[in-house]
Amino acid sequence: MIKTLLCIFLLSISSFALTLDQVRETLKSSPFSQDSVEMSIRTTVSSSAGKQVVSVYMVKKGSSKTYAEIKAPFLNQRSIVNGTRMKVIDLSTNKFQILPYNGEVLKSEKYARFNPLDSGDWREPVFVSENLYRITGSKGVLYYDSKKKRIERFENNESKAQSLTTFVYDAENNLKTMNVSVVAGGVETKVTTEILALRSSKNFPDKIFEF
Repeated sequence: MIKTLLCIFLLSISSFALTLDQVRETLKSSPFSQDSVEMSIRTTVSSSAGKQVVSVYMVKKGSSKTYAEIKAPFLNQRSIVNGTRMKVIDLSTNKFQILPYNGEVLKSEKYARFNPLDSGDWREPVFVSENLYRITGSKGVLYYDSKKKRIERFENNESKAQSLTTFVYDAENNLKTMNVSVVAGGVETKVTTEILALRSSKNFPDKIFEF
């Protein structure tokens, strides 16, 4: 009788088990993971040295066309990718160059990466409580809400630095803000990334990619 009850209990747990593949597949439905999206992002870095603001505007039309602008104290640049060619424009001088493109990640794209599961090695989710699961990987530990189908926070404890990333969503479950706190050598740096606009890129003109 006890063995039977134990089997039923184990089966009931396994039937509600969440897999890493399921989490990754769910997160792929996010607009940030799609290849036809237009977005505007503002990132503010605050530290003891002061504050810096980076503004990013990026458009993806399919897998081969990307339009990106990044405006920051250290860079003021526009990049247009069409297939295997890329036009890079210095917005401060309007000088440009056309270069071969082999798929490398643009500087602007690094600011639009919100999913830690996109890279690195990760273990299967472990149930914590209610709808919350813990996923441990080579880059840290993230917590995923299986009911709301979203990442709640990400913790990374390295030998020289500790970081905590929290995610803020609107009433429709769309990511609006990502807050990162990094502590290294007793000094804290805060990075706040705000999604100012996010929509389909279907109305963005194709002629922009002609050069």
